[in-house]
Amino acid sequence: MVKFGDAAADIISASDELVVARIPREARGPGVRLLSDGESSAVFPFTVALTLASGLHPVTNPVVAPDGSIITTISGSRGQQITEPLVRVTREGEKSPFACEIMNPTGLAFGPDGQLYISSRHDGVVYRYTDFERLDVVAEDLGIACGIAFDSRGNLYVGDRSGRVVRIDATGDKADFASLEPSVSAYHLAIDSNDSVYVTGPTLAVRDRLYRISSGGVVEAVLGGLARPQGMAVTPGGDLLIASSYEGRKGLFGYSPGSAEIRHYAAGPTLVGVALSGDDLFLADSESLLWMPSLSKPSTFV
Repeated sequence: MVKFGDAAADIISASDELVVARIPREARGPGVRLLSDGESSAVFPFTVALTLASGLHPVTNPVVAPDGSIITTISGSRGQQITEPLVRVTREGEKSPFACEIMNPTGLAFGPDGQLYISSRHDGVVYRYTDFERLDVVAEDLGIACGIAFDSRGNLYVGDRSGRVVRIDATGDKADFASLEPSVSAYHLAIDSNDSVYVTGPTLAVRDRLYRISSGGVVEAVLGGLARPQGMAVTPGGDLLIASSYEGRKGLFGYSPGSAEIRHYAAGPTLVGVALSGDDLFLADSESLLWMPSLSKPSTFV
C-alpha cells in the first residue's frame, strides 16, 4: 500500500524496484510512505499543488502582477475569438476575466513600465494593455508571435515560432535577433540576469533542445533530450525551470547553466508554463492554474 499522508493511493504498477501510484485528490500530510506486511518505509516529503482556477486555456507562462495576482489566458484554438480571453486569479482562487479584443493571446510579460504586454499568435502583434483598460499596438508583422520576455535594458524579445526571435527596443524599433528551427506549437522564452535568452520550442523530432542566445545573438544548444519542452522561468539563484518531459518523466525540471545535471522539481502530465514569485511557484497546465506555496520544499509532486 502507498499512502500520501493518511490517504491511500491506487497502485498502477509495482515491481521489486519501482511502485507507480496515482496521487489521491484528498492527499495531505507530511509525506508519502510505502506499507507492506505491517512494515512502513520512511516518510518521503512531498507537496501537492493547489488548484487556483480551472476552465482556462494557457498556452505558455502565466505572469505574476505587481499586486501579487496571477494573469493567464483562455487562448482558444487558432482563429477563435474568446469574449474574455485574459483572466486575473488571486491566491484565494477568485477569477476576474477581462473582455479585451485580442485573438489568441499567447505570451504574457510585465514590462519595465509595469504594464502587461501580450502577444497574439493569430495577428502577429504584441499589445500593451495599459492599466487593463486600453490596448495599444507595440509591434506587428511578427509572424506567429508566441513567448515574450524583457531583458534588463527594457528590450522586448518575441518568439516567432516559424523560425526567429525578434528584438524590439524601447523606442519600438524591431530587428531579427536570432534564427532557430521552426516549432510545431510555440516558442517559449526566458531571460536570465546576464540577459541571455533561453528558448524552447517543440519540433517534429522525438527529442528537442534548450537553446541559449547571447546578448550578441549567438545561438548555442545547451541541453538535449527534452520532449515537448514548454514554458520556463529563472529562479533567484540562476537556475532555469522548464516544463517538459525528460527521461520518461513529465513535469517541471531544473537546469543549472554550466552543469549537465537536471533535477525533477514537480510531476505533472500536461504543464505548459511556470511563473515564480519569491518561493511561490505557479504552474499552468492546458486548462488550470496551480499554486505550489514553497519551491524550497525538498520534493514536490503535482
